[in-house]
Amino acid sequence: MFGVEKTVTYLLIVGLFAVIYQSTSCCAVVYSQEAVLKYTKQIGTKGIEQGQFNTPHSLAVDNIGNIYVGDTGNKRIQKFSPNGTFILSWGSEGSNDGQFSGLHDVAVDPEGKFVYTVELKNHRVQKFDSTGGFITKWGYNGTGGRDLMRAPHQIAINSVSNVYLTDPNGNQILKYYDNGTFIGTIGSAGTDPGKFNAPHGIAIDAKDNYYVTDMKNYRIQVFDNKDSFVRQWGSSGIEADQLSETVPGIAIDNNNHLYVVDKIKSKVQMYDNKGNYLSNWGSDGNGPQQLHKPEDIAVDNQGDIYITDTRNSRVQVLHVE
Repeated sequence: MFGVEKTVTYLLIVGLFAVIYQSTSCCAVVYSQEAVLKYTKQIGTKGIEQGQFNTPHSLAVDNIGNIYVGDTGNKRIQKFSPNGTFILSWGSEGSNDGQFSGLHDVAVDPEGKFVYTVELKNHRVQKFDSTGGFITKWGYNGTGGRDLMRAPHQIAINSVSNVYLTDPNGNQILKYYDNGTFIGTIGSAGTDPGKFNAPHGIAIDAKDNYYVTDMKNYRIQVFDNKDSFVRQWGSSGIEADQLSETVPGIAIDNNNHLYVVDKIKSKVQMYDNKGNYLSNWGSDGNGPQQLHKPEDIAVDNQGDIYITDTRNSRVQVLHVE
């Protein structure tokens, strides 16, 4: 009888541990799947005055929370404080130093010292200080050549000041030193891992891994700090975790949550850095918590998420809860 009691007790203990394990696993999964992107506020309205926008395409946030917006239609960069107060702006239409034509992206280096801009029509990168003072340029109207920069789209800077630039027309990533000296290319046209079909958005994490929206391959590709392919995920479709052929913007936060802007769906999709789907936010429209053809996304050190709501000529701010 004693042997039977021991057996029953053992089975009860095993069963109890199994329940605890399953409950813990369940809760962890449910927590990640229930991540909520909550609307916080709006910055700007449509217009030409300081603090207003005309189809802003891009934005970046520096290490202390200042916000730089590529105000494409107004041919300028606007800078705001962390609370959204206008600070300054620079730029005008043209191809001279400090002017813009086809302003498509803006980025800030990790230390917040330098601002980089990308122009489709001038086929170039410009580098400024944090107050808009011109430093240098490269590309078609600069020190490089148009054969190396064909309508570049987005730019990102890693911790050692290497500059990565997406080249959708060339189906590659262009890599430079921060003075514009060309280093080399990553990728080529194709569907295999490490190849691209219209790469557009790029984001770099704290370990200098970088994430690329490979738009017409309907996927995200990840590369390490040696420019080697690491992983990929994504597929074409209308489901919450699937991608359309227009996913121009991408950002990663300090917790390795990845945010992707889906322009056609007018949504933001959230993943972990392994590609596991977590959440999404948005619907098409011009209401206070809707998006219309959003283009870019950035995250500050506090976890606030900024989106260029391009066709609504405003920036919307979210937070993860």
